[in-house]
Amino acid sequence: MDYNAAFLVVDDMKGMRNIVATFLKKIGIKNITTANNGAEAWRLLQSQPFDVVISDWNMPVMSGLELLRKIRTTTSLANLPVLIMASDAERYQVQIAIKAGASEYMVKPFNVGILKTKLKKITTQPHHTALPHTTEHRIPAVTPPKDPHETAHDPNTNPAKNTDTTTTSKPIILVVDDIPDNLDILVDLLSDNYLVKAASSGERALKILNSKKIPDLILLDIMMPDMSGFEVCRQLKANPKTADVPVIFLSTTTESIDITKGFEIGAVDFITKPADPPILRARIATHLKLRNSFDEIKRSRLALIEQNAVLEDNLRLREEVERISQHDLKSPIAGIISFASILRDDEKLAQDHKDLIGYIEQSAYRALNMVNLSLDLYKMEQGIYEFHPNSVDLKLLLQRIIKEKTSELNSREISINFIDDATKTLVCGDELLCYSMFSNLLKNAMEAAGADTVIQIALRPEPQANRLWIEISNDGVVPLEIRERFFEKLVTSGKQNGTGLGAFSAKLIAQTQKGEITMKTSDETRITTISVALPARPNPVKGTD
Repeated sequence: MDYNAAFLVVDDMKGMRNIVATFLKKIGIKNITTANNGAEAWRLLQSQPFDVVISDWNMPVMSGLELLRKIRTTTSLANLPVLIMASDAERYQVQIAIKAGASEYMVKPFNVGILKTKLKKITTQPHHTALPHTTEHRIPAVTPPKDPHETAHDPNTNPAKNTDTTTTSKPIILVVDDIPDNLDILVDLLSDNYLVKAASSGERALKILNSKKIPDLILLDIMMPDMSGFEVCRQLKANPKTADVPVIFLSTTTESIDITKGFEIGAVDFITKPADPPILRARIATHLKLRNSFDEIKRSRLALIEQNAVLEDNLRLREEVERISQHDLKSPIAGIISFASILRDDEKLAQDHKDLIGYIEQSAYRALNMVNLSLDLYKMEQGIYEFHPNSVDLKLLLQRIIKEKTSELNSREISINFIDDATKTLVCGDELLCYSMFSNLLKNAMEAAGADTVIQIALRPEPQANRLWIEISNDGVVPLEIRERFFEKLVTSGKQNGTGLGAFSAKLIAQTQKGEITMKTSDETRITTISVALPARPNPVKGTD
């Protein structure tokens, strides 16, 4: 490894950039430059030479994957070693990174030894350029992980179909007629294609149905002594075992029958005796196909009901595991914060060590806030969140959020115009909820706004309603197709990694704090404004809250 090589470290978290730089210094690397996102790194790569790039995957403005692809498609940089860092170790993600041309893939968190091993590998072994025209020859196509809930629909593998004897042997037809000659004719006519059973009376037919295999279709004479075909049909339809068996009534042209009555009690067709053989066969075949189709639909419906029940159970289990995990995470994260605070106050530590501990503490706070917020949002959606309002100074809170996003604002070439028309900026709310909501809304505004534009943040009082309005306006309009559903859950448009939860969570948080949120977008001015109103709180008298 060349210890005089020039390294470029890219990560949107300042603490992580410092950690990587510290590890590199321990290895012996001294020439280190840092960038806070892919766009800034790309500008640096175009203006000065680097020997190795270490880049995070997920970053605002330009991700590490986008940066990697730009490097690999630029002739002068195509062979530059690039080490991709990420928080996930999913196989398909590693494949995506390698396919895009990553020299190596490293999962966070890592230590000095792991970093040194990765760097030694990518700096001592020849790098193979991953230009678009050679990619498909080097790396197999990446197949995203298959949804475990997806099921095959090949009818040849359907267990229900394979065990159904109606598809593996001749269909069974029961012929019922009190005249033996009629029975003989029908048996001879149908025996080539079907397994035909015969009954000379309604009582005999019912006994056969109760003691033997259920037929696939019944040809039933109407006029029979003791028990008519209508009565036999009524009893068949009243029995759950035989209710689905299609019944075709047989009648002579001289018989006065009530066809409507026959259909009302469950018959599927009427055939006049003596039946024309081709017509009889065609009608039997048609009704058997219909029955098979209905059976298939029924099996599919039952399968879908069962599958849906399994999915619902899995979803409930997943939500329960997530809630338990979130609760369990709070304890160790709180421990990290406490230990970091104790170490940071140790006067014996050097200042650079204290700075690193400070980054650890800040990261732990961010993780704790994310865990708390995820639990809170779940409770808000379920209507079980307990809101305990306190005084929140929105002016100070917004200034803090803007300061934290200064680096990203500069990278996107976006400026902030902060307008404070309110002399009283206290509201009744929860500081964590307000921070999460306005930080997310500003992030969305930055992503929607174009370069060299201004985001306006205004505080405007509404004394009549005792409320304070916060308006965030940015260049760009909301797509027409989602304007009416902007605050609904899972609604998103145009964002590659959008979840559709940002505006929905903002609405939940605003309403939980007894406020409201609105969106106004204009095709004429090309401006979108998100407005949040929260209950105002009088400035405290000195010595009180």
